[in-house]
Amino acid sequence: MSAAPEPLGVRRVARLSARALDDALTALLAEGEATLDLRADAYGHGADEVERRARARGIHRFVRDGDTATTAEEAGLGMLAYGLHEGQQPVLSLEGEVVAVKRVPAGTAVSYGYQYRTSDEATLALVGLGYADGVPRLASSRAPVRIGGATGIVAGRIAMDQLVVDLGAAPAQVGDVAVLWHDGASLAAWSAATERPAAALLAGLGRRIQRRWVES
Repeated sequence: MSAAPEPLGVRRVARLSARALDDALTALLAEGEATLDLRADAYGHGADEVERRARARGIHRFVRDGDTATTAEEAGLGMLAYGLHEGQQPVLSLEGEVVAVKRVPAGTAVSYGYQYRTSDEATLALVGLGYADGVPRLASSRAPVRIGGATGIVAGRIAMDQLVVDLGAAPAQVGDVAVLWHDGASLAAWSAATERPAAALLAGLGRRIQRRWVES
């Protein structure tokens, strides 16, 4: 499957869980004198909103871009607020939209350069997220993507606006939600596939990604 014209209004969403943030801030407060790291726009979460919610919980010490007196301990504890420590639920999940679906035979070449070929008959789903949105190209042919109840793999090279997912035998439909990361395991898999820390992945999300807070 090659790149297709991009439909208008493609969904690109960073879904932020107020409950996960609340749990994470509770963990940070349990450390005593809490300092929250707001650098890199709160690592892609949106510094203004994160600070507002943190102040409502009684946190009033912050590390900001340009601060020079930050200790490694303060910065490390500040990352607790984003659910990025082992055993925590990340605050942010990244979602795209399936914009095309194609059923293909085994051996089908996928994406630029045809470096990926399907091993069996497969469903290919074209998703409207790419490296312009901060999805690293190192994830090409390596990272997992969940669509419906199935988890596939990024198939071939990630393009500027799109990526292809090999879902194997599982079905998909145009308009389905494609979730790149949503919990600790999937975020860790993307971190390993892209060879960068989870915090850097989140901080690198592009301007087209809409941040949406979910309160429930």
